[in-house]
Amino acid sequence: MAAPQRNRIGELLIKARVIDDLQLRSALAQHDQWGGRLSRVIVDMGIANEETIINAICQGTGMQRMHLGHVTRDPGALAKVDVTFAEQKGIFPVSLKDNGKTLVLAMSDPTDLNTVDQVVAKSRARVTVVIAGDKEIEHAILRHYRGQEPTVSTRFADEDPSVPSSSGEDEFKVVDMSGKTVVKRIADVAPSQAAGAAPAASGGSASAADILDEILSGGAPSASLTPEEMQRLQAVQQNQEKSSKILRALLELLLEKGALSQKELASRMRS
Repeated sequence: MAAPQRNRIGELLIKARVIDDLQLRSALAQHDQWGGRLSRVIVDMGIANEETIINAICQGTGMQRMHLGHVTRDPGALAKVDVTFAEQKGIFPVSLKDNGKTLVLAMSDPTDLNTVDQVVAKSRARVTVVIAGDKEIEHAILRHYRGQEPTVSTRFADEDPSVPSSSGEDEFKVVDMSGKTVVKRIADVAPSQAAGAAPAASGGSASAADILDEILSGGAPSASLTPEEMQRLQAVQQNQEKSSKILRALLELLLEKGALSQKELASRMRS
């Protein structure tokens, strides 16, 4: 039953020309391998951004878009949905209306009717679905259920894009273990880190890519790496595994459609 739900979202995105059939096939291959919601997979693969996907789903379903960045906490609504269930399903109870008879529920996948039915049964209320992004739902759960702010936050889709940032810059916040804010803006970060470069470990250690190259070429054994270097190396290896699965799915599709022959593929790989 889950496959039609995933395809329904994919069909909406194709109809809105957010993605094409080839991109959908690649995203579905990634989804089948790693799970999660298809819209999140598409965002993580860099095929489309979250706000574009949300707008396409709203247009395709006729449902309302809701930004969760500044919603008021509604204890009654939160009590209707268990936090663990909300995290598992990627949903957020926004508010109660009609004297508690109607629950406004934010979802990134409104085609997930099984989850809607479960919420209706658990809350004993009518459910009105509104559309929100996966990341902003995660942030709303953290804020309103857990009473916490994300450790690192940027201007995601949970903030209304029509409202300008007060600082005129991309917002960026890092807090320490005591909850004290130590960085507020990207401009406060060292240039190399603001550009997305990983900070070097003490002692001038090489990047994860350099470490991987050294190991593949028969250099330093993994036993000599620090825990931090091993963690970074594992992240690189995981990304490479994901990329190889996506590439394999693309090649299979090209061969299946006759857009590429095995002879041409072999010739390209030898060149």
